[in-house]
This record gives sequence, C-alpha cells and structure tokens, in this order.
Amino acid sequence: MTPAAGLETPEVLAQLGAASAVACVYTFICHACLPRREFHGSPLYNWLSCLPIQLVGFPVVVSLAVGSFDGGAVDWVAAPWSAMDGTWERAYLLLMWGYLFKDCALYAVGGGMDAMYWAHHVVCWATVFNFFYTDLCAIFLVGGSAMEFGGASQTLHLLFADSRLMDKVHVFTMTASHVVACGMAVYYLSLPAAPLAARLVFGTVVFGLSFERQKYAMKLHREAADRFAKRA
Repeated sequence: MTPAAGLETPEVLAQLGAASAVACVYTFICHACLPRREFHGSPLYNWLSCLPIQLVGFPVVVSLAVGSFDGGAVDWVAAPWSAMDGTWERAYLLLMWGYLFKDCALYAVGGGMDAMYWAHHVVCWATVFNFFYTDLCAIFLVGGSAMEFGGASQTLHLLFADSRLMDKVHVFTMTASHVVACGMAVYYLSLPAAPLAARLVFGTVVFGLSFERQKYAMKLHREAADRFAKRA
C-alpha cells in the first residue's frame, strides 16, 4: 500500500523512527532539567514537557501548513494530499507521533504509563499512521491541535489550582476544543474522499475521547468550586 502523503512506506517508517528517537531525547532532557516530583500520577517534568508542544508547536505547524496551501483555510481542510505541498502536514503527523512517543521514554528513567494511557496512545498512533495513507489529514491537524490546546489548559488548571481564572479558562477551553474536534469529526464523516471504515473509526474515537475528557474536566471544575466555596 502506497502512502498518499508522497512517501514510500520505508520512508514513512524511517521518519517515524527518527521522530521517536528525538522524542526520547526530549524526555531525557526534561527529566534532567525540570522538577521530578510526582504530580497527579506522573512526574511534573512530563506535564511541563507537553506545554511547549501543545501551545506553540502544534499551532505553529498548522499555521505553516495553511500558509503553504494554494487556497484558503476552508479549502485546505478538505484538500487531498495531492493538492497540498504536504511538507508541513507530514511534519505535524511526525510531531504528533513523537509527542506521544516521548512518554515511552519514561520507562528508561524509572517511570511508565498505565493501561489507559497505553490504550490512548495506541489509538492515536494508529490514527496518525492512517493519515499517511488516506486523504483529509488537515481535519486531523485541526481537531488534534484543538484537543491538545484544551489539554494544555487542563495542565495549567492543575498547576494553578487556586486560580479562579484558570478554572474558568480550563472549562471554556476544554469545551471549545471538544466542539471543534467533534465538528471536524462530523465533517470528516460527511466526506467520501476517505475510506468509510477510517471515517467511522475516527468519528467513534473522537466522540468517545471528547466525552471522557469533558467529563473529567467538569469533575475538576466541581472540585475547584468546592475548594473555592470552603475558602469563601
């Protein structure tokens, strides 16, 4: 099977391997330079290592992808690989792959992931790999970036747990990110350019993940509201 992304499969695998190696080095650097204390079930440096990628890396690469497209942002979202330069779209897929793989390096420094995280990562890796072989990858770029931006707001909410402002920002941003991601999933489901099976699996994953993330976000919000009420 030939990837639609303009690469042969050995090239795809080689680039994914390189992204994995860079991600591991990134984790080792963060482990060496950032706080290692336990924070909500994971080392603090692992939470902090996500923020630059979520808040800067993904949005910048998406912006560069849109800017390199010969057309508007709306047309870009529905464009096949053949209509794109593809450089920045491939860079995003590699960045997302590495962003997930950096957590595997935790095992080399005394950490690890539980079964739920492994399930999440495996599904996301499969999704990334799928978009090397199917069209409409821009939908994933937009939806994935939105969800990661929401995830960053949750990290900041946990870091600044006594901030009423961050609580409000967290609820708004997480909710908005899920609206965007689910909107992209619905749009993806409506387009015949991608295989039906891929569209159904992608839609199921996005809606399921959004539901669970929103439920957890509201749980954190209720806990914050209780803390604020006790201090009043």
